Amino acid sequence: MNIYLRVNEKGDEIMSPIPFRHTVSTEDSNDKLIRERAFKISDSVELTDIIIPDETPEIDPEKDKQEIDEALGDIFDPFTPLDEKSPGSIRRDGTVVNKPEADLTTNLAQDGERKVNWVLMASMILLFSGVSIVAGIALEPLFATIFLLFLATIGFIFGETWIPKKNLHLLGITWVIISMKVLYGLAIELQRWDIISVEALGGLLLALVGFNVYLSYRHNHDAIAAQSTLILLAIGSATGYSFGEIGIALMILIATILVHSLALHRKSGNLAALGIASTNLWIGMHALTEGFSIGSLRILPFDEPLLLFVLIIVISGINASMAARFAKDDNWFSKAFKALGLGEPGLWGVSVSLGMIGALMAVGANRQDVGYALGLISILASSFGGSYLVVRGIKPRRVSTPLLISGTLMTIFLIINETENLLTFDSYEIFAVIGIFVTGFVMIRDQNSVTDRVLWTGSIGVLLLLVVMIPADQSSGSSLCLSNCIDGDGGTLLLSALSLVHIGTGYLAIKRSSPSLGGVTVILPWTWIMIEEILEEAIRTLIVANGNSDPGSIIHLEPVPLLGYFSISSLLMVIVNYRLGNNGVNIASKFLGVTEISAAIRDSGLLQLWSIGLWLPIITITFMANFGGFTAVTILMILGIITVLHLVSELKKQRIGNSTVMLTTLAIGYLIVQWQFGLEEILMIIYCLAAGFLFYNSEENKDGIYSVGMTLMGLPMLVSLISRSQNELIDTEILPQLGIEKVSLICTTIIIFSYLIKINKIEKLLNPSLASLWLLTINISLVYTKGGFSDLMIALALFAVSAIWMVGNGEVRREIKSIAKREDLKVLAQKRSKVAKLSTGNIQSIDAQLLEIKNKRKKSREMRETDDLEELYLTDATHKPVIILLILGLVIISSSIITFIGGVNQLLLLVSGIFISILILIARQRTKNLELDLPHFLGIEMPIAIAIGGIILIQVSGHLSPGMSNLELFDMAIMALLVFLLCIISLMNQKNLMERIAIAVDWFIIPIFIGRLIGAILYESLPAPLSVNPTKGDFIEWILPWSILETLLILSVILLSWLEVKRQKNDKEATKNNSIRAIAIVFISTGPAGLLAITLTLYHTIKNEQVSELGFIVPAIIFPIISISNMIPSIDGFGDNITLIIGLLSLLLCALTVPMKKEIWTMVLAIDAHLMLYTGILWTGLFTTIYLPIILISISTVVWVVGILQLRRVLRVWGLFDLLIAIIASLLVLGSTMLNPSILLISLIVLAVELGFVTWLSLSNEEELIKD
Repeated sequence: MNIYLRVNEKGDEIMSPIPFRHTVSTEDSNDKLIRERAFKISDSVELTDIIIPDETPEIDPEKDKQEIDEALGDIFDPFTPLDEKSPGSIRRDGTVVNKPEADLTTNLAQDGERKVNWVLMASMILLFSGVSIVAGIALEPLFATIFLLFLATIGFIFGETWIPKKNLHLLGITWVIISMKVLYGLAIELQRWDIISVEALGGLLLALVGFNVYLSYRHNHDAIAAQSTLILLAIGSATGYSFGEIGIALMILIATILVHSLALHRKSGNLAALGIASTNLWIGMHALTEGFSIGSLRILPFDEPLLLFVLIIVISGINASMAARFAKDDNWFSKAFKALGLGEPGLWGVSVSLGMIGALMAVGANRQDVGYALGLISILASSFGGSYLVVRGIKPRRVSTPLLISGTLMTIFLIINETENLLTFDSYEIFAVIGIFVTGFVMIRDQNSVTDRVLWTGSIGVLLLLVVMIPADQSSGSSLCLSNCIDGDGGTLLLSALSLVHIGTGYLAIKRSSPSLGGVTVILPWTWIMIEEILEEAIRTLIVANGNSDPGSIIHLEPVPLLGYFSISSLLMVIVNYRLGNNGVNIASKFLGVTEISAAIRDSGLLQLWSIGLWLPIITITFMANFGGFTAVTILMILGIITVLHLVSELKKQRIGNSTVMLTTLAIGYLIVQWQFGLEEILMIIYCLAAGFLFYNSEENKDGIYSVGMTLMGLPMLVSLISRSQNELIDTEILPQLGIEKVSLICTTIIIFSYLIKINKIEKLLNPSLASLWLLTINISLVYTKGGFSDLMIALALFAVSAIWMVGNGEVRREIKSIAKREDLKVLAQKRSKVAKLSTGNIQSIDAQLLEIKNKRKKSREMRETDDLEELYLTDATHKPVIILLILGLVIISSSIITFIGGVNQLLLLVSGIFISILILIARQRTKNLELDLPHFLGIEMPIAIAIGGIILIQVSGHLSPGMSNLELFDMAIMALLVFLLCIISLMNQKNLMERIAIAVDWFIIPIFIGRLIGAILYESLPAPLSVNPTKGDFIEWILPWSILETLLILSVILLSWLEVKRQKNDKEATKNNSIRAIAIVFISTGPAGLLAITLTLYHTIKNEQVSELGFIVPAIIFPIISISNMIPSIDGFGDNITLIIGLLSLLLCALTVPMKKEIWTMVLAIDAHLMLYTGILWTGLFTTIYLPIILISISTVVWVVGILQLRRVLRVWGLFDLLIAIIASLLVLGSTMLNPSILLISLIVLAVELGFVTWLSLSNEEELIKD
């Protein structure tokens, strides 16, 4: 193999089996930056004649082959460690050994069409099942029988016709299943009509099952035979109705044998898995319920515990054998998990898991009898544990001999002792003890065959069993009680047992270096308790909502045991993380279905074990505190323990993760506790110490630790200033009262001086300086409110010293740096210019930095294209006048507070606006003297952007004051003129005026729109959009302001339209976001300007083929009409009909895009049609009439058919969702009308026919649709 050696920019030698010219294509590339990059790093020596040993180790297939658990299969494991051999992982030499696994989105993209068709066919089965049921109710027996027989016959004909065809094979199978369901339903209806007896029904169902099995063999498909499984079980239970519980048990056993015999004969893993799951679930329902009915079939419960126990022994043994027999076969359940992106579990794992649910239903039904429940658990453990070992390769005789001998003997003993009462001991407890002992012996003997995956899933199972089996009731509080407690032990025994489980998994995690066991140790203690509490509260709520008395806590965990449990869990978290903390638990890697999101979550470190060990405990603690899980002392202790553990780990450089995120997580947890329960003094001290240590440990402002730390320090002070009702925890009164003002002052001093002593080492000072000013201001406010005069003087002195210190070390440094940067760039530009002049011939010099600057100027609207090297290099040479910005902020905030308290003040607004404008001019002049530009924000100079926002804030704040009228708006005229003035200032001494004018117009329209919207939402302090009549009211306070604003808006619209025309003449790209500007104008206009904006924007949008712009502007057509109707009442009342007409027209145009081949407009027209039609239906009141389903079905049909004809998967799925919405909306709104049997039958037939047609159309063109 040839090895190629290349040298990167850092001088590091990189060896790769791939030549560089093959990794980066530079030929025919339009990107100069790539060509230059390729030129720089292609310093490679291709050693074609010399064989160099590849230092990148080749992967030994045998060694690399991961241990595969044949029983569980390839299930999604969130704890799988990632290395160079992981799918999609890039090695150091740039190669990828294993291709990336497909996530949910990729699976849908590759195989989504078939899955959609499966959904359609499944929906057809459900719909036609509903048709058969409703037909029996809505029609007379004779007509119903004829109709159902006709439907079944049609289904069989379709099946016989389409099953031989490749594309329509599954559709044919679907129709056969539908036909059999119709016949089963007809049989049950015949008994309900008293045409046949229950015994005859059983015989008829058996005959149909036989016919069903015949069809499955005829068409060789398991799906046809699958439904016979439940029918057999139902027949067994119903037939046993005549013979008592023993008859039921025998018939269930016979049904189970028949089901598995069918699976064995067909060699079908699908039927085996279905049989294992369904039989256990069926027995579980017998045990848990008090009987239920399936049509005319009555299913009785098991009242005899011994009979149920023996039946579970036999059924579990049969199912375990079948699971081992078919362990490696394909099955539907595994494919369903794979379709969800959760791996592909083996038949044993998925069928046993589903079967265990049914078995645990029987355990839960007998929870009060601990011996009986433990006996059932021992049965499950021995049956499926032995089956697991057989699948893992242990000889069946070695496993089965001890289990069968002990099981047989113990079953005989159990039957004899329960019937004859030979011993006083509980037979079930003896059975459980011996069974668990034998099972444990068998498992431990072959423990090397047990994988980590089984251990961590088993630990979850053990936890669930312990939670279910061990009672945790409220204690009397007088003494500690562990067992046989009259009043309960407060969860001490349960939490102790669980602690031992966690210690065991932690020990195994370290011993086996298992990230999965480590993940369970870290996560499980904190998650199960929240899930249990949520389920408990949901159950209690349902019970109370149904008029029953509150049963109280099912599991009662008292504060002291809970503190001990969480403390042990926290210690285990640290111990495990010291060894395994670098392993990621990427729970979202597949289930999210979006690789980029999953990778972002993974790379953020949010799901690292260290991070989980912080935010998960915080969530659990704050959650449990609301349910009496903590006292004031215990919650402070556990928060302190978690803080100390993570802080020490961080200071020792053992903790993996971002220290800023850690501090933020802790602060959020403290704030939640403070907001709900108080305790602010001690929590502030804990946070202050944590932040102080991190500040001391940070040499620079790494990850913004100073900015975040000081900002978060001010939040608990702000919360302390807010009057709120809080729930005091028990023992709050015993905590020392230090005085919130003194704690605030001390904490602020510690944090501020921790920052100031390192200010010279911090490169970027703006954010931490703002954070420090925030903290100092909040501290002064708190001390002023809560403290005395001396405390206030100290706080003010602290503010003064800190401000002087920051200004002296900050602003001068910034100006010097800005000047130095400008000079360096000038020198660089001169050098580049000289090099360019010396260049001759055809050799082209490429400057990556220059190309990057040009690309940046292209993306920035305010910058023009230029060939002047000095101007190009000075693009980034800007100076941010921090002091002026801070003064601007101070003036704006102060004026806003004054107007908010005192109400509208036109003089203050005018003076503040003039002062702000002067500050802007000063800032521009100062930067001009420095030969620099001001930094820009969204195209306009940053100080001007802040000033515009500030003026609008002052105006809106005045109207938010109590007692202010939204009919007195002279201040709005002042605001509009000041903003207009600032926009004009932004154009002074500027180049590229065409773009600058468009930016200035945007900054005039959008901020005023935002301010108007906020003012209208907040107490309607400003008139709501679309509701203004500018012709009625006081001239000065109403007519004049609206006239000024409308004039300026019309001027802006005309100016924008003129700019658009100039662009077209100059062959420039059309302006984007015209629709957003037009909508903003509509909402702040009184009508004329909005109508003009909509008209001109619609014209330019269609002319320039701006598809997305049209989607925004079409729904906005109705708004200016509403506005003008306030002035012209005669046009009022047409808005609803116009909306409906626009929606219907959009739907028609959407359909016409198919014959007219205008696919680019389809999606936007479909969106507009939905929006306008839904709005029109609600506005006109048609939603209460029969027009509702007609319009909704029309939308669904058009979108779905267009999606098929244009090969657009999105539209096809959208059409399906539209159909579901039509069904749900019709049932909810037209309720009783739609539930009329006759109307419901017609509706179901229509829906079924539509789905059948669409499914047939989709499957007929499946090959073309899959290419979509």
